[in-house]
Amino acid sequence: MGVVIRQSFKGSIVNYVGAFIGFLTTLYIITKFLTAEEYGLTRVLIEASLLVAALAQLGTTNSIIKFFPYFKSIDKKHNGFLGLSVLIPFIGLVFFSLLYLLLKQPIVHLFSEKSALFLKYFYYVIPFAVFWVYIGVFETYSNVLHRIVVPRFIREVGIRVLTIGVYLLWAFRLVTFDTFVLLFILLYGVAAVLNLMYIFALKQYSFKPNFEIAKPLRKNFYSYTAFLLPAAIGGTITVKIDTFMVSSMLGLGYTGIFSIAYFIAVIVEIPYRSLNAISMPIVSDYLKNEDYKSVGFHYKRVSLNQLLVGSLIFLLVWINIDSIYAIIPNGDTYKSGIYVVLFIALSRLIDSGFNFGLSILSLSKYYYYYLFFIFFLAILGAVTNLIFIPIYGISGAALSTFISFVIYNLFVILIVYKKMKIAPFTSGMLKVAALTGVLLMLNYLIPSITNPYVNIAVRGLLTGGIFILIACFWNISQDANHVIQVVLNRLKQYVIR
Repeated sequence: MGVVIRQSFKGSIVNYVGAFIGFLTTLYIITKFLTAEEYGLTRVLIEASLLVAALAQLGTTNSIIKFFPYFKSIDKKHNGFLGLSVLIPFIGLVFFSLLYLLLKQPIVHLFSEKSALFLKYFYYVIPFAVFWVYIGVFETYSNVLHRIVVPRFIREVGIRVLTIGVYLLWAFRLVTFDTFVLLFILLYGVAAVLNLMYIFALKQYSFKPNFEIAKPLRKNFYSYTAFLLPAAIGGTITVKIDTFMVSSMLGLGYTGIFSIAYFIAVIVEIPYRSLNAISMPIVSDYLKNEDYKSVGFHYKRVSLNQLLVGSLIFLLVWINIDSIYAIIPNGDTYKSGIYVVLFIALSRLIDSGFNFGLSILSLSKYYYYYLFFIFFLAILGAVTNLIFIPIYGISGAALSTFISFVIYNLFVILIVYKKMKIAPFTSGMLKVAALTGVLLMLNYLIPSITNPYVNIAVRGLLTGGIFILIACFWNISQDANHVIQVVLNRLKQYVIR
């Protein structure tokens, strides 16, 4: 677990730096210089290209994690596994780009009434998808080498810094809007190239596959890929469905408001991204050897640590939500998304705390359940969105996400337990829930301060400090206590110097 904690801790620091940059970008630059419709366009372009990219990958990112242990050999440059990882999604890109073009008329019909601006940039989605595909492939290849920090830095910090530059070019009208959109997409191409350069620097790659290893795995690989393709369709629809339905049913302006709120809320799942990225390759090794005892042990620790840190972030976000909207330029326009923050944040908290079971299923011999759950969540999300968006607008979209994630995670936990006799629950989770609930109630006893910046600082330091102290005293997570102790020891060394 040492490498997991080290890499996930470093990765989380990078994620938080990126989140801070994203916070400044989203809540200051975007809301000040872009209209809600213009920002909504960038979000729809991202979501549409991610949809094409997820299909075009043909499950490559999951396949890299599952099959890398069979190719793993530092001396032999991992038997050319990178070459296979690059080739397979290229085939997918050709096929699904053509399919996207063939579906132009239905897409035009869907967006023409409420989101016509998107149709002007319809063809930009294809190169955007290419960049997303290879960002994902190169990141995942680095992850299986247990090197998540640099790729995470490129995605979370590098892309955001470049994005600020592009936004400012448009803000001061140094470029046309068409050029702005083009530069916005090209910066993701820069990120893909930087990830590839990092792999070259690691010197653990070859583009010439060892087919002596690949041939015996061919049948298993084909069946796994055939399974992952529909799973990718369902998974992508699940993640993007609220944005697409808000855009098509309410318009790009509401999409922009929804996206700002969504950005604030998903800060909750930042620890999940790093911990999941470094944990999946390790679990894949355990599953290869059918070491379910180690898988179960890892399941509990990952889930507890994700729930603990996620709960702290949720607490800090929600107790300061009014102040956050108060400091946003044009905050009154965007504050209608306040309950989007609540429901999306809760759904991400639940998912980050319990969804590692689905990752385990996807890498195990029971991977076919993954397909069922993905489509189950997609259908559940579509139905609940159709019910709640007409009633509650963008808040209804967020509520549907929350309801869907609660039901779906319950079923995931039940199936994982039934098949592998492992579950994520520990007494520490009850302590986390109790601590979070009590501090949420006590927050209402803290007098509100007029200055939103001071209010955020006071509430954050007071509530966050109490949360950390009690969590340490209660010894909820040994891993978290160890990280805090290491940080304190290093601070002492710097002070003594």
